[in-house]
Amino acid sequence: MFCEYCGDVDGDETGVDHDERDCPWYDTDSGTVTIDPDGLAGTLQATADGSPTLRAAIGLLIDHGLWINRLAERPGLLLIDYSGPAPVAYGVDWLKVVQALEAKELPASSGELRILAIAASLADTVARIPLGDAVSGLDAANLDRVVKAIAAANGRPRAR
Repeated sequence: MFCEYCGDVDGDETGVDHDERDCPWYDTDSGTVTIDPDGLAGTLQATADGSPTLRAAIGLLIDHGLWINRLAERPGLLLIDYSGPAPVAYGVDWLKVVQALEAKELPASSGELRILAIAASLADTVARIPLGDAVSGLDAANLDRVVKAIAAANGRPRAR
């Protein structure tokens, strides 16, 4: 059985009957992982370094001001390393984000969802977001953020 908390697949960590409830990395108090939004923003920026499109996607989420906090509240949408003394988020699982968007599982306004969809589209080719649909309902501030992110993904500073 595969344990989503420590990655154990063969029972070597805690025995043959190992599952997530037996895992020493499983949070027995609430069953959740606590992610610090400020630390998450810094980590995501650091791990995106070297990829203009990923850096643009993370920058868009940070500039928007909502999604880093929301992702920190939903660790199931993050890539998390459980090998250390405490779980550490090191990336966004863009496939799960796209699936959550398609399933309409994320409580947010339509504009907020569009920002997340555009960020997912910039970050990973798994997200096929029609740009016309995504930008059509954005207010001026969010549209400006998207244009800035697209310019950054292209490796060009946006002229004002």
